[in-house]
Amino acid sequence: MTHKWKSKGEKRTITWNYDPSPTVLAYLKDMQDAIRYSLSVAYGIVVKDPLHGTPSPIELRREIRDWFYSRYDYARHHINPVCRASVAMLRSYRKNHGELRIPEVKKLAMRIDSELFKIVDDKIWVTLQPNNYVWIPINTKNKHYQVYCRGRTSELLLTDKKVCLTFIVSRNEKPLGKKLIASDLNFNTIDHTSVSLSAPRLEGVATEPIRRIAQIQNDFSRRRRAIQLHVKNPQKRERKLKETRGRQRNRVKDALHKLSTEQVKRNSDASFGFENLNGIRKNGVRKSEKRSSKKFRTQLNRWPYRMYQKMIEYKSPNKTLYVSPRGTSSECPVCGGKLEHPAWGISRCKNCGVDYDRNRLASLAILLRGLRLCGQPFAVSEDASWRSLKDEYLYVSTKSDCGKAGWTENANAPNENGVYKNTHS
Repeated sequence: MTHKWKSKGEKRTITWNYDPSPTVLAYLKDMQDAIRYSLSVAYGIVVKDPLHGTPSPIELRREIRDWFYSRYDYARHHINPVCRASVAMLRSYRKNHGELRIPEVKKLAMRIDSELFKIVDDKIWVTLQPNNYVWIPINTKNKHYQVYCRGRTSELLLTDKKVCLTFIVSRNEKPLGKKLIASDLNFNTIDHTSVSLSAPRLEGVATEPIRRIAQIQNDFSRRRRAIQLHVKNPQKRERKLKETRGRQRNRVKDALHKLSTEQVKRNSDASFGFENLNGIRKNGVRKSEKRSSKKFRTQLNRWPYRMYQKMIEYKSPNKTLYVSPRGTSSECPVCGGKLEHPAWGISRCKNCGVDYDRNRLASLAILLRGLRLCGQPFAVSEDASWRSLKDEYLYVSTKSDCGKAGWTENANAPNENGVYKNTHS
């Protein structure tokens, strides 16, 4: 059951650059020192009683409040984000590194609760001390500000370079579209299967190449390797590495924006379905640690799956569905039998007696789970639309596969970009 105090809305943030005043800089440095002290206190609590675990922000506040109030004359509410930041940093370091240490606090950054600031005439008034305020101009030219400012302010993040202002906007439930498109995201392709929701029947299957994104990442990886080898000056090397990382991020984001915009434009009346892949980078590598190569782990860490999903989600006028990924590549969606994978791109079902294209069959499994979420269970093997599209799901070997396993090349093989010739749109 949803808690009655839980916010019925979604968080939206706008960010802009600014020049902090000396008062703001002094405040950020004081809060940086306060976080360092509270981290040492929290670490001491855990070392003293390992069974207790990481203290909560409330427990930490009890321990440091006398020190904080005697040292600083800021408004007393400022101790709350200090404790929350310290506990979050300690837990995150322990989770990511598997050991307990005091993390280093390098950045000047502080989250300020909504009780300590308010918006007045396109300015943010921040209460640092009782009856002592600083104001920060808002970038009202931001294209989202006029929409987001209608919501309730949530928190303010101040750094020595940027301001991040978060609002809670009302959550408007999007409707289901007239059809559902399920997508299986892979390193080199995105495979789609679509179905009509009015009278469930398969409408088409398609494969979209995304090798361009992997190519961008590989190109910039080679550039960074060359910089690390040939640039001896450490400051210059770090600056150039930072520049290449930013350019790579922008190029990948631009390619995904174009891809997602085109997909939504072509299917403006459709809802989209994806796998819920939270935690796949850690869990996927951990489960396949013995068999995975360095190349596979690198591809998995570079894979911008969530960025594409979020772009589709906010660009589409219809609802986006997320299903469990468990078993989408191990259970046959046609007959329910167990799938085997004699090669990376093959799903072999002994009950069906055929070899399926692994990625396309996974998109069909995602589609069936999405239909169940919509309250429309769908039996594939009993539908006439499956018989007309079945050949599109069969595995077709490429030229490189033909020599290895003795298969013959088929006219429906994908071309060099990964697109099938006989593809229904």
